[in-house]
Amino acid sequence: MDLNQEIKSFTTIDIEKFSQNSEVSEKIIDSVKSYNNAIENLKTGSEDIAMIELKRVVSSNPDFYEAVNLLGLCYAFTNQMDKAEELFGKVVQVENNVIKAADYLNYITSGENNSSKKSTKSKNTKPVNKVTKAIKEPAKKANFSEEDVQTEYFLLKKIGTQIKKTSVAARFNVFSVICLIAALVFFYAAANTKDAGKVDTNSEPAVNTQLTASNNNLVAENKELKIQIASANVKLKQIQLASDFSQVSVLYGQRKYVEAADKLLSLPLKELSADLKTKYASIKGNVLLEAANLLTNDGNALYVSKKYPEAIKKLEKVFTLGNKWTFGDKALYILGKSYVEVNEIQKGAQAYQKIINEYPNSGYLKYAKSRLESIQ
Repeated sequence: MDLNQEIKSFTTIDIEKFSQNSEVSEKIIDSVKSYNNAIENLKTGSEDIAMIELKRVVSSNPDFYEAVNLLGLCYAFTNQMDKAEELFGKVVQVENNVIKAADYLNYITSGENNSSKKSTKSKNTKPVNKVTKAIKEPAKKANFSEEDVQTEYFLLKKIGTQIKKTSVAARFNVFSVICLIAALVFFYAAANTKDAGKVDTNSEPAVNTQLTASNNNLVAENKELKIQIASANVKLKQIQLASDFSQVSVLYGQRKYVEAADKLLSLPLKELSADLKTKYASIKGNVLLEAANLLTNDGNALYVSKKYPEAIKKLEKVFTLGNKWTFGDKALYILGKSYVEVNEIQKGAQAYQKIINEYPNSGYLKYAKSRLESIQ
C-alpha cells in the first residue's frame, strides 16, 4: 500500500452542500470546517497543526471516521504504529469505512511493516516526515458521488458536540489536561489513604515516592502540551494574518479600494511576520491613495445630489486615511460647503481655513477665501 497516495486521497468536504440543507446544524458545519482545516494544513506542510486539529475532532466526535482514518495515517507516517493500530481497529468495528480501515490495519500490522518498525526503534533514529513529502505533491481531484455525500451527511449528523474556534479549543485542551491532572492526583491520594491500613509503615516512603514521581511526570507532560499548543496557536495566527492580507490584494484587484483600505488598516501591524510587514509597507501607499480619491469623488457626487450628511461622512474619511493629498483641497472645499448646508458653520470655516493654510497654490484658494468671508 502506498501511504503517500492514501494521504493525498483525503480531500476537503464541500461545506456549501451542507450549508444549503436547513436540517444541518452549525455544530456539524463547524466540525467539517475543522476537518477541512486539517487537510489544508497538511497541504501547506503544517503536519503538527493538522494532527492537533484531527485529535481535537476525533476526541469530540469519535464517529467522524474519515477524520479517524486520516489521523491514523498521520500516526503511521510518523512511526507511531501503536496509536495508528488502535484507531484503525476501532473503525474496523463499524460498517462504514470498514474496508478502508481494515486495509490500513492490515498494512501496519503486517510482518514486513512490523520488521521495519522494529528496525526503526532499534536504531533510535528520527523518522523521515513522509507527510510533508506527500502533501507537497499535486493532489488528484476527488470525484464524490451523490451516495458518498449522503454517507458523509448521515455520518456527520451523529456529531453532537460543537467544535469551537482553534484558539478556544486550545485553551479548552489545556484546561482539560489540568482537570485530568487534578483527578489523577485525587485518585492516587484516595487510593493511598484507603490502602494505608494494609501496607507496612516501612512501605509508605516508597508509595509517596512513586506518587511524587507520577505527579512530576504529569506536570511535565502538561507543561509540554502547553508549549505545543502555544506554538500551534502562533502558527495559526500567522496563517490567519496571511489570509487576511491576501484579501486586501483581492479587494484591491477588484477596485474595491475603500474595503481594501479598511481591511489593511485593521491588521495588527506589530503581530505581522517580517515578510508580511514588508508587503504591508509596499502596498499601503497605493491602497490608501486610491481609497481617498474614490471617497472624494463619491463625496462630490453626494453633495451634487444634496445628500449632505452622506457626503460629509465620505469626505471626513478621506482625511482619516491621510493628512495631505494632492486632491485634498478639492475634498476640503466640498466638505466645507457640505458643513454649511447642514448648518455646521464652524466646521465649514475650519475646512476653508485649512485650504488657505495648507494649499496656498490651490485653484480653490480664492473660492475658499470668499466663502469664509461670507460666513464670518
